Amino acid sequence: MVSILPANGAVKAGASCSPLGKKVIQSGSEFRCVKSGKKLVWKEFRKVAPVPTISPTPKSSSTPSPSPTITVTPTPSPSESATTTGSSSPTPTPLPSPTQITKPITTPEILWSRGTNGVFPIEQQVWEIPTVIPASWQDVYEKRIGIPYQAWLAVSRNISANSSKLGKVEILTGPNTVPNFSNIKLPMELVSRAFPTAKNVTSLRIFVFNFKDSMWADETFKRLYTDETTSFKNRYSNAVSDVCPKDRQVCYAQAFVDSKYEGIILQGMTDIGSREQLNQTYSDYARSFLGINIAHEYFHTVQRVILGDRWTQRIYTPPSWFIEGSAVFIEGAVLNLESFNGLMRFRAVDSKVLYTDCPYEYCVKASYERVLDFLSMSHSERNWENFPYAMKYEMSARTVEILVALKGPESLIALMENMATGKTFEQAFEFVYGISYETAKPIIASIVADQFANGR
Repeated sequence: MVSILPANGAVKAGASCSPLGKKVIQSGSEFRCVKSGKKLVWKEFRKVAPVPTISPTPKSSSTPSPSPTITVTPTPSPSESATTTGSSSPTPTPLPSPTQITKPITTPEILWSRGTNGVFPIEQQVWEIPTVIPASWQDVYEKRIGIPYQAWLAVSRNISANSSKLGKVEILTGPNTVPNFSNIKLPMELVSRAFPTAKNVTSLRIFVFNFKDSMWADETFKRLYTDETTSFKNRYSNAVSDVCPKDRQVCYAQAFVDSKYEGIILQGMTDIGSREQLNQTYSDYARSFLGINIAHEYFHTVQRVILGDRWTQRIYTPPSWFIEGSAVFIEGAVLNLESFNGLMRFRAVDSKVLYTDCPYEYCVKASYERVLDFLSMSHSERNWENFPYAMKYEMSARTVEILVALKGPESLIALMENMATGKTFEQAFEFVYGISYETAKPIIASIVADQFANGR
């Protein structure tokens, strides 16, 4: 089960609180712990719709308590009434009404729950900030409980201390498309601030469209890049249709750069009330309607700019788990820079198929041996096809989280910069993280397997 704490105790606007960013839902309102002057105080953030109450499961006692005896005078049958003394029949004692018992919501139900008006049961959960923080590869397994907080804190501090280097942004919106969030530039600015030394694209064009506008997006994309190189046209001839599957009638997203290393993001939007939107869990909703996915795609443009021509040379490109895992970790961390709970909610729901109490046949068992095999460099080029989706993205994000906890978000940039000079992944990994990849790999696999086995 996911390790979570319920929001206990009365919360009052203006009262002292801790830590910064903590979020509690109480009496139909969401309160957040914010900084006011030099103090941390509760502030009412928004009204929320009611969500199911999580009731504790009663514990069994070694000595069962006796059940109360209910005495009922039965209603006499017609034959009995004829022999009853007196002119009136006895009045029966009414039966007690059955007690309504609310079934407790299980952790899998919380993780898999669909929202009501954008409110999800997972948003009631509060995570305890760990006091044990890893400092090196020697103690990272022993102190693994502190890995998520250490990684989140490093990203949050970078964002707070740095300014954005986001270049020129041109946003093109489809004629039938309503963007799901108003500030499309914000997630990209946060990514830029999280990596103060990283190269950013000097200009970026982002196509914002829903499934109805997929043809518009395709025609506009091809028209704007009609003078591109043959190599670019061949590689991205089906760029829009690749992210707009007809069977789902929804468009996803992808990012890349043109031959001048200027950024391109194809950002699909999910229509409110559509089948896709109504089927979303919390992490899906956060990607679609809170802008988290924009951060993911923008980070891919940063990766592309850093690696340059090496991007198409597999030996000088990080394995896919590093590329995608970095983007998944970063998307959750930067949009929740003020809330560790926010990151943990997104992280928990996003990993729902990997936990051992996942109730469906397509759940994934991330055992130590399987994680170790996934991280192997001997067949890394085949892992993207041979392993389940959840291991490619969500589990890869847990691996990157460990690296960020130990060496900070800058280490992700440093590794790619080293590979851009001609180093292999193993060479760059050892240079940046101070340990050989083969030595680090079993430590990583042990931590990741333990997280999913114990609901962390």
